[in-house]
Amino acid sequence: MNDKKILALLDEFEPAEIAYRKLYLANPYDHIPPVRDWNHFVKEYQKIMKSPVEIPTEPISDISTYFYESQFFSPQTLVPHETPGAFEMVYPPVANSECMSFKHLRYLPVFDHALEFVKLTYVVRGNSLFNLNHKTYELPAGSLVVVGPNTVQSFFAPHDEDLVLNIIMRSSSFEKMFLPLLMESNELSDYFWQMMYEKDFSSILLFHCPHNREIHHLALQLYYESQINRNHSLLIINSYILLLFAQLIRNHIDDVQKLSGSGSQKATSNIFKYITEHKAEVTLAKTAEHFGLSIGYLSRYIKSRTGYTFSALVQKLRLKEAAYLLINSGLSVEEIVYRIGYTDLSNFYRVFKETYQMTPGEFRNLYS
Repeated sequence: MNDKKILALLDEFEPAEIAYRKLYLANPYDHIPPVRDWNHFVKEYQKIMKSPVEIPTEPISDISTYFYESQFFSPQTLVPHETPGAFEMVYPPVANSECMSFKHLRYLPVFDHALEFVKLTYVVRGNSLFNLNHKTYELPAGSLVVVGPNTVQSFFAPHDEDLVLNIIMRSSSFEKMFLPLLMESNELSDYFWQMMYEKDFSSILLFHCPHNREIHHLALQLYYESQINRNHSLLIINSYILLLFAQLIRNHIDDVQKLSGSGSQKATSNIFKYITEHKAEVTLAKTAEHFGLSIGYLSRYIKSRTGYTFSALVQKLRLKEAAYLLINSGLSVEEIVYRIGYTDLSNFYRVFKETYQMTPGEFRNLYS
């Protein structure tokens, strides 16, 4: 389906949007604090209500402080409409898929929430207000936000012309789905590696790409493919997402904004970056000395923040580097093993196969 027809479908108001719009136009709720659930919203709305309006007794849509993968990714599948080219619009879609896209409801009240999965939010048209750490960012059309799991944030689209798309992906299978992306060496791939290995990770990447028509096209087509859920849709959706990431890396990686969380996370990021940059010769003792910490404290800190021991984390990063070099260089396996700091070739082959379910040679043939 062409982009104009998809935009026309997105323009149509969902039943939930109609109900929220009625409440908003009667009594705008831009300035009420973020709500926790429907009852909380009703309570706050009644405080500012000046024009009488009927308030639904049941929730209009899901409002919660946390959303789990099981709520969006289930064995239930969507069946396309019998009429060729038509399909049932669903909010949100529930499909047997690893990733999907759906529209962010216009006039949905602000509610701070976190997710068990990865989310990309793309502003197709109009403006969206994005809230993070008690700070509000106005996102014009073309803005794209990458939100990692367990990050407390919220969006607000309070105009008829606002169109915002959410693209969500299982974090539990992110590495398997997007291995080519992770084998890149840039801030976006580093972000996702850190997201996978660091507990309580809460950084966000904000891209500004208002004139990138390819990203606009990919976002719309990804949404449509997610909604129709035809045969092989998952393969097509994954391909669209990889192309979208490639556009971000090629055209927008130099001016990406990283919106960070707490101070402790910043400290973890610095340690993670040091280990990444020195993974060939890094040791726990050298890292502790660099940051002025005791070996015991640093060991416990890394374990508590990432869930990995220092040696296990270094091994993960070395294997990532090996996989990247297998795809992007002509180095022999022996040269790669030496470069990443392994001293035992047979051990490297064993660990690599355990991680990627194939030998280094098979991996190179498959991805390069």
